[in-house]
Amino acid sequence: MLNIEVARPQLAAYLSAKLPSDDGVEVGPLERITIGHSRGMFRVNASYQREGEAVERSFALRVEQAGMFGTNSLDEIRTMRAMRAAGFPVAYIRFVEFDPSVIGTPFFMMDWVEGSSGPPNEAALRDYVTKLHELHQIDWRAKEIPFARIPAIPLDAVHQQVDRWMEVHRWGRVLPEPLLEEAATWLKRNAPDDLQLTLVHGDPGPLNFIHEGDHVQAFTDWEFSHIGEPNEDWLFLGGMRGRGVMEPPQWREYIAGVTGHVITKETWAYWDVFNQFKGACANTSALRIFITGANPAPNMAAIGTALKLSMVQHLSTIIGMSYAQEGE
Repeated sequence: MLNIEVARPQLAAYLSAKLPSDDGVEVGPLERITIGHSRGMFRVNASYQREGEAVERSFALRVEQAGMFGTNSLDEIRTMRAMRAAGFPVAYIRFVEFDPSVIGTPFFMMDWVEGSSGPPNEAALRDYVTKLHELHQIDWRAKEIPFARIPAIPLDAVHQQVDRWMEVHRWGRVLPEPLLEEAATWLKRNAPDDLQLTLVHGDPGPLNFIHEGDHVQAFTDWEFSHIGEPNEDWLFLGGMRGRGVMEPPQWREYIAGVTGHVITKETWAYWDVFNQFKGACANTSALRIFITGANPAPNMAAIGTALKLSMVQHLSTIIGMSYAQEGE
């Protein structure tokens, strides 16, 4: 966990070496701006003199948190920079630091984007859904984003992501969990036939973008991005993250109405299982982080046990219904 009181002078020294100041940079108290688990996010307010003129600048500091959810900053940074170069609304990454000795963990700093990451109005939500659809239309091959996994065919993408999340689960678990092992097999056996290969954000939601008025200013939280099937995003949004806005059936209609992308009930059910599986595997990492003492906060234990088990129960219900329909 980042000790913000210790990190403040360390960041001041870091920025003093990076910014063209006359006599060093002062950093105000760090302001936590989200309660995310995979990354810590803070507003950094810096002040300094440049050629005798006072300068005030703000940055968004994004720090890793002990391997939470099995993600790393490098993939996120590469995707964000490629998307910004393509004209997509993404914050400009100003500084990147992989040396954990600077503030105790790898981090990167972005130029501050004005706006809100709170609940959007209807027009801003529509703009977000439209832009998420546009993300799926980007020619990702032309962008040459150096992902660790590049699937050759659409089915490979499903298998790669299932294997990816099982790796995270096995890293975090205390004992084998047959239900998740069975879910992984089910997902590979029952992948839809009409798969696509697109850029996938991986963590879309009503609180994972910055908006001002009726418009999106920046997409945030790119740590799960990869090449895969766009319905993974739509179900993550409509089946998980967006439940505070509307229920899944309404989301399915809304997505079709805004984008023209129609998702059948069968496809919706499959990607619902996938995202519950993804969430359960990712949340298992919190248990390891809690047990090892890397982050002893009680919510880590809750995420790695109760929240994970609720997702396992949800996906088990859907898989059980599919077996019943098949007569197994």
